[in-house]
Amino acid sequence: MVACFCGTARAGDLVFRAFDPPKIYTGEVGVRFWYGRGQTGKSLYDTTGAFLVSRLSYDNMSIYSAEAFGRFELDTGWFAKGLVGGGAFRGGSLKDEDFPPGISPYSATLSTINNSAPFYATVDFGYNVIRGGDFRVGVFVGYNNLYETTGATGCTQIATNPDICGIFPVPGTFKVITQDNDWNSLRLGLNGVADVTDRLKLELDAAYLPLVSLRGTDTHWLRISNQPGDFSGPIPEDGSGWGYQLEGVLSYRVTDSISVGIGGRYWHMQTSGFSHFEGHVNSFQAFPQPVNWHTDNYGLFLQTGLAFGPNPIISSGS
Repeated sequence: MVACFCGTARAGDLVFRAFDPPKIYTGEVGVRFWYGRGQTGKSLYDTTGAFLVSRLSYDNMSIYSAEAFGRFELDTGWFAKGLVGGGAFRGGSLKDEDFPPGISPYSATLSTINNSAPFYATVDFGYNVIRGGDFRVGVFVGYNNLYETTGATGCTQIATNPDICGIFPVPGTFKVITQDNDWNSLRLGLNGVADVTDRLKLELDAAYLPLVSLRGTDTHWLRISNQPGDFSGPIPEDGSGWGYQLEGVLSYRVTDSISVGIGGRYWHMQTSGFSHFEGHVNSFQAFPQPVNWHTDNYGLFLQTGLAFGPNPIISSGS
């Protein structure tokens, strides 16, 4: 029998390995031009939520937008990325429908969309959980803000109700409705980057939006007055819901630093909430009414980027 007299480990014998700090960083910044299509709309119900009262559909809007983007990566796998942009909605029409029994007969009017624009920003922080020689796959959490203002002018009745833009259509020079919507979303997603060839790179991005918050105002310009039953001003609206944002881009490295690319995206968000008529209808005790909102924006973009790195990170401990 062999005896072993093993002493217990002492604190001085233990070696503490600190978290390895990043040593190298890389990045890319660039600009894009986005051309696409946009549509948004709401369905308004009576106070009980049982009957559809009104439906407004802003359709066939063309998106013209410029944006800046960037991505910053560490050799430890952590990354940050984001974009900010804005532009204009051009063309399109607003169809405003009112339904019995709230109004009789059924009404449907058409207006032209003018003075409309999207503004947006996204920031994500993530970690590449899979890293190969020419590809990486990461998970991220982030935030997106989308502010949309849509304005409509003119009003022509296309159904049979003579009391709403019927006998006397509203000329196209008059504002009839302005909608301002501020969408704020939490992003949870996957990001993948792969070198297809020495010069071609593919990046795919898919984000689920589990928390979407909407704050907006509906301004019916023809109904704002001091008269009983008319509105005292814009009607506040709110809502919460969900959505998704998908994006992909194929880029070509012209030089070691400069690249050009083409990509596409689809953004969808929807919420359920209330139009807050209370306190905004003259001489009338109004109540909140359920309202459902949705917005969809999609299209293609062209981009050019400037890459930098790999560069060493200067630290006091080196």
